[in-house]
Amino acid sequence: MHKITLVAALVACGLSGCVSYTSAPTDLARDTAQWLQVSSQLCPANRHLNRADMLRIGLMLNTELNKARLSYAKSTSVAEFAGLWDDPSLSVEVERVFKANLTNKAISPGLTLPVTGLPALAKKIAEHYKEADYWDMRDKERKYMTELECLRHRIMVTHEKLAITRKRLHVMEEEQQKISRLHELGEVDFGAFQVATQRLNDTRKEQMELEALHLEQRQELVAMLGLHPALGNIELAGSLPGGVPAAVGVPGANALLASPSVKSLQAAYGASETELRAEIRKQYPELGISPLYGSEEGNSKVSVGVEFSLPLWNRNREAIATAGGNRALKQAELIAEWRKLLQQAGALGAQQTLLRKHCATEHSRLGTMEAAAAQQEKLFGLGETSILEVAESRHVAYERRLAYLDCLGKLLETQCKLQYLNPAYQQK
Repeated sequence: MHKITLVAALVACGLSGCVSYTSAPTDLARDTAQWLQVSSQLCPANRHLNRADMLRIGLMLNTELNKARLSYAKSTSVAEFAGLWDDPSLSVEVERVFKANLTNKAISPGLTLPVTGLPALAKKIAEHYKEADYWDMRDKERKYMTELECLRHRIMVTHEKLAITRKRLHVMEEEQQKISRLHELGEVDFGAFQVATQRLNDTRKEQMELEALHLEQRQELVAMLGLHPALGNIELAGSLPGGVPAAVGVPGANALLASPSVKSLQAAYGASETELRAEIRKQYPELGISPLYGSEEGNSKVSVGVEFSLPLWNRNREAIATAGGNRALKQAELIAEWRKLLQQAGALGAQQTLLRKHCATEHSRLGTMEAAAAQQEKLFGLGETSILEVAESRHVAYERRLAYLDCLGKLLETQCKLQYLNPAYQQK
């Protein structure tokens, strides 16, 4: 009776530590309402977002980043409980011999001793995957911030081009009125009138295309930030640099070794190596011990049983082959990522050099054209040049301004990618 009570107590104690299921239903309507509320708090109406605002909101609400954080939380939880020994077993046997009016009882606990060290390897594997998920999360954040800042530069360039085009279009409409009157008076031939009209129509088309692009980019920004689509009218604070930006340093091989993508794959490779070691150790048996205490025919007895497998033909060869192949794949992924980073650094450095040269050239041309346009304005005010000539100089300066902005936008995106490619910049 005491033995049965002890067994019941042990079972009750074990069950008390078990995890119980908790329901977590998904309510999309409630989630949408909360989403809108949080979005409105983080991005109030009529607020212009600066760079810090964008990064703060995006890092908080972006769904892909939050999925990466959940993956890291999962691997952290797994690592906390990995490497535990197998639970002991308990066997209770009651035998009734009716003819002899005897009851034989036996209690036999079972315990597996991990003599191969597999629990310690399982713990190490889980820690490797935890580290890999952490650096993968950091790498996703790095790539996200790169894309977000590149989009910010594109929006600012488009916004500037749209403002310039609208201003130019307003002036062109006034020019067209004057040219039309001169054409009616016979002072401007039909060919010049047609050229001016076509140029006006082309500029109107450019404005419509820029407006569509500006809207598309702002909608892309809302999606990237993870904001509710109701907050579609987002404007940005800040301005583009006035001249050619200074060169950004190109990270070298030693700096790139600290890249989150490299560290993530290094941890994954470490996990694959430990998994291979674990599969190799599984060739050898674990030791199972089963002591027994019981009574038979009124006599108490104690015995000890030992159990282990015999590695005669299986020897876990299939799992070992799989783990070895996985290690080779992880090694190849690590090498490929390292080479890709080196290639990116070299390519972006060369692009920056070329784009800075182009920007300097365009900036110089722009200065020349704007000076020429200003001179034509003075002459036109003195009546020493025609409306056609001053309109031509204005439009050339306008086109050079757009060309310079295109070149500047490409340079800013290249420098943004270079900055985030450098692990030291990510820590600022």
